[in-house]
Amino acid sequence: MSDRMPPPRPRILVWYCRLIPRGGGEGVAAWILEALRQDYAVTLLTSEPVDLSLLDRCYGTSLTGSDLQVRTMAPLVRGFLGLDPDSGSIQKHAYLMRLCKRVRHQYDLVVCADNEGDFGPPAIQYIHWPFLAHVYPRVRSSCDLPLGQKLACLSKGEIRPWMLVADYSFDRMKANHTLVNSDWTGRWVKRVYGIDSTTVHPPAPGIFPEIAWEERADGFVMMGRLSVLKRFDWCLKVLSAVRTRFPQIRMHLVGMSYLEAGDYPVFLRGLAQANSSWVTLHEDLSRGELAELAARQRYGMHAFKNEHFGMAVAEMVRAGCIPFVHNSGGPPEIVGNDRRLIYESEEDAAQKIMRVLGDPAAQEDIRQRLALRKDFYSVETFVRAIRAEVRQALSF
Repeated sequence: MSDRMPPPRPRILVWYCRLIPRGGGEGVAAWILEALRQDYAVTLLTSEPVDLSLLDRCYGTSLTGSDLQVRTMAPLVRGFLGLDPDSGSIQKHAYLMRLCKRVRHQYDLVVCADNEGDFGPPAIQYIHWPFLAHVYPRVRSSCDLPLGQKLACLSKGEIRPWMLVADYSFDRMKANHTLVNSDWTGRWVKRVYGIDSTTVHPPAPGIFPEIAWEERADGFVMMGRLSVLKRFDWCLKVLSAVRTRFPQIRMHLVGMSYLEAGDYPVFLRGLAQANSSWVTLHEDLSRGELAELAARQRYGMHAFKNEHFGMAVAEMVRAGCIPFVHNSGGPPEIVGNDRRLIYESEEDAAQKIMRVLGDPAAQEDIRQRLALRKDFYSVETFVRAIRAEVRQALSF
């Protein structure tokens, strides 16, 4: 028997600025942690304490009780940065990038799940959308100047203070290996940064029951945060027109109200109550309840314009629904760019929905095509892809 100790596991630092469940981006981060924690010594670098049990409940991971390490900002630093009155400030983001550079030597690889960043030596970055290019489009050329010229640019307002805090370099950022959530996002990244990327679709977790088409209800499901951007009320208006020809259809709005403040959730509750004969609002369902409800409906609808991926659409496809999506962003990719399911306007949406509802042969053809895409959005596919990307990065 050999007394030699097994070699130490490679050390991976996973970077996410504020890992509090809100949507698909945090789900990607949770599943990156889940994908890597068994084979590597994984540390999460984030701005504030993380509730792993909440991540597990929201995204179906098993992080609670694992050997995952978490590094956060010191409470005093976090409180100081929180005093910044600028609602668009990313000072915490910048400070974490600088902290990452300071501890980078302790790790074999950095994996950022929170868009593009400069972490020192090349890292893996997963871009949901190129937010620095979107929010600060005029500063890219100034960021890589010598310090004296940077200070001059700062005095003229050409550089934001966070860039000095982070010692940010767009050149170093572009040297990272870039993953994106959709081909659409990849084209956007190529356009603004000139860098190539690899599409790794986010996972749509959950066990979706296999329910025969004839046993499903003539219902539509909409899923996501109860945000005005999701346009739940717009979809209700479209389906009201569809009901003039197909009065049997029902609508199920499935949303996370705890993620949204303001009047829109209240407005939707009133709208659902006023149309209670055919509209039901389901708030804060568990992942199992959501999967069961979606799998018992025949159709889905998604109306968020220019959504970078479209997690709700992926969940509908995995549930065996036929989803109708707006012609923008990532959702058309999820439905295989099937023009029968992609609409441009309210009238176009109603017409295409009625056409499919009235054509059983078209329904069968669409269902068979979508069934071939289910595995694209499974957690197994995502985990395999992330592990392969990390293995390749560590081999260099």
